[in-house]
Amino acid sequence: MISNRTDMDTFTCIVKIAVMVILFSASFGCGKTIMHLKYGLTQPKAETPATLLLFLEKHHFPTDNQYMFADSGSFFGAVRSPLFLKHMLNHMIFDREGTMLVRDTTQCQWSGFDKIKFLNPDSAYEKCNELKLDSVIQHIHPVIGNSLKDDSEMEADFTIVVTWAKFIGAYNYRLFNLEDAVKQNNSASIRLIWLNVDMQESWKLTREQKMAIK
Repeated sequence: MISNRTDMDTFTCIVKIAVMVILFSASFGCGKTIMHLKYGLTQPKAETPATLLLFLEKHHFPTDNQYMFADSGSFFGAVRSPLFLKHMLNHMIFDREGTMLVRDTTQCQWSGFDKIKFLNPDSAYEKCNELKLDSVIQHIHPVIGNSLKDDSEMEADFTIVVTWAKFIGAYNYRLFNLEDAVKQNNSASIRLIWLNVDMQESWKLTREQKMAIK
């Protein structure tokens, strides 16, 4: 459960940043209306595994390897990390040892396709020790199916964690499109983790907390 006002403000900030990024990439003028009608942008609301899967199926997004935070404490614990927050509604790449590869955050919010496509275990990459894969995995669980501990791809050369949210609607296609980059990579074994960052009904938020987020 969300424990304090700081956590609420953090979630609200995430929502505002997400919408601003999307609207900035739209055409000027009536961009907001266009984005709402075309992509189905909505106010954030509490979701369930069932509503997430229905959304994914409706838009023909991947339903395998879908994960969510175990509880609100796990979620807010993650976003208190400036590095994790910087990669919200984006992707993070970790090597076989679980060390994060540095991503050029000066590039477009939705960039990364080519880097993933050409990932190679024999190449040298700049790395960051501030955020480890284990620190993410221990706080998430599958939307459906087996856990990460049973994943046969645990020994992959790279693990890519992509965070997405139902409230940005069909615009998630820019994130799920990274699956094609993985498929086109012929040099490395890559595990994909789709990590949903919507608030969940299982978090047992009060009505006041939900209204504060909206």
